[in-house]
Parts: sequence; C-alpha cells; structure tokens
Amino acid sequence: MLIMSADQRRFERKSLSVQFHARDAQGVGQLFFESADLSTGGTFLKSDLLLESGESLSLEFQVLQGRVIRAQARVAWVRRFPGPNESAGMGVEFTSMPDTDQEALETFLTA
Repeated sequence: MLIMSADQRRFERKSLSVQFHARDAQGVGQLFFESADLSTGGTFLKSDLLLESGESLSLEFQVLQGRVIRAQARVAWVRRFPGPNESAGMGVEFTSMPDTDQEALETFLTA
C-alpha cells in the first residue's frame, strides 16, 4: 500500500465532501462515492468497496452551483486498513479532463 505525505503531492488538496458518480472504464455500472478531499489532480474517495490500484474509471461530480465536471481517472492507491481517524478508500488520480472542466475545477478550488 502506497501512502503519500502532503509534501509528496503534486497538487494542493482541499478537505471537501463532494459526491462522485463513477463508472468503469467502459462506462458500465454505476457507483457512488463521497470525497474526503479534492485537488485539480485527483481526490480521495471514502469507501468500503475498494477497487484495485491501476483500475480506470469515469467520474462525474458537481461544483459551482451544479456545474458537472467529467474526468477519466485511475486508482493510484488504496487504503484497505484505515488507522484511527482515517477512512477506508482510494486515492484517485485524474488522467484526463476536458479543458473547460479543468478550468471550472481550478476556479472552484481557488474560490
């Protein structure tokens, strides 16, 4: 299990609870997650249902009064056995996102 400290992150993360809708890479099925944090590069999704590192998924989430952001992502790491005051879940890296969605996310995070 890979755990990154705050100083190893490429993007500053904000502690935010955002609802995520996810589908597998082929757009099949639908899962719902809540984030613990969010950055322009990824998020931590709290969940007892854990995917494997490297798995790809399509994500949708809302910011800025209902603005829907769409991103392709991959599971970067998994926390299977959380410690005290931690949640089980997955660190997810955004691998691609439309430019307009990237701009909207950056605006939301800097507001």
